[in-house]
Amino acid sequence: MRRLRSIALGLAWLLATVLISAGAAGIVTGMDHVPGTVARSELTWAADTAAGAALDVVLEELERLETPLEELGIEARGALAALAGQDLDTVQAAVDAGSDRVRALRVQSQAARDALARVPGVTGTEARLTTSDAVRDRHAAMLGAVDATDGLGEAWARLAAGAPAAARLSRLLTDHDRIMGDAIAEGRQARYNRAIELIDEAAVTLGEARRMRDQLANTVDVEVLDEWLNRNLAYEDALRDLYAALRASGGGVTREVRDALEAHEAARARLPPDSRALVIIMGEIGRGGLNGAVISIEQARGSLATALDDLAEPDRQP
Repeated sequence: MRRLRSIALGLAWLLATVLISAGAAGIVTGMDHVPGTVARSELTWAADTAAGAALDVVLEELERLETPLEELGIEARGALAALAGQDLDTVQAAVDAGSDRVRALRVQSQAARDALARVPGVTGTEARLTTSDAVRDRHAAMLGAVDATDGLGEAWARLAAGAPAAARLSRLLTDHDRIMGDAIAEGRQARYNRAIELIDEAAVTLGEARRMRDQLANTVDVEVLDEWLNRNLAYEDALRDLYAALRASGGGVTREVRDALEAHEAARARLPPDSRALVIIMGEIGRGGLNGAVISIEQARGSLATALDDLAEPDRQP
């Protein structure tokens, strides 16, 4: 009997151990279902509801970013077309309008970013215990959509500084060559006063070109442009001195005329054949800035559209 009682007691302890082990396993399994998972969604329901309502408001803010982005792209493409046609007024108008669009985008983007920062329960070390993965993923996707607009201000600022200046400079270089050609034609007819007036007019054009050069120096290499400007300035001075000497001599060949002619020939020999190559370079600079801005805008539009499409999918909603 004693032996049977011992066997029964041993079986009872074995059964108790099995039951305790099974219970512990259930506890561990239950603990593995943290609040932020689907398995315990009821624990995050209240926080998910509050965060979801806040994210719905932010989504409306993000959708409003699409319009100024589209308008900015239109301005950039319009400026690009106007630059190709040397329509400087349209280029400047497009740049100014685009700058207004960029400022509006910056304000709207910051408002959306601030609103995302205020969404409760989605950031910090306790977020995983407070809100569901779906809510936190939605918040992250919205933040990525806002980030898509970063850098547009800098891209447009480079365009605003470079494209109009390059376009204006292209026109100035062409005008300078034309005026200097007219001055030489007047000088050949011994109309030295008129020739000198035209050289002075060309000098004003060259001075404005130098101011354009200073704007471009912040964004592009102006070494070739500097050389062109310096050589043309030296030629202007030499031609002016020659015509002044000829006017003083009544068209006769004096020592002063010979010295002025020698200086003129030396200055002319250092001139580029014409400004066409430089005009092309300046045009490419302007188009390069515009192209870069257009690419940045279209990339931002694409990223924002993709993010909004993803956010609109039912399975992305909390």
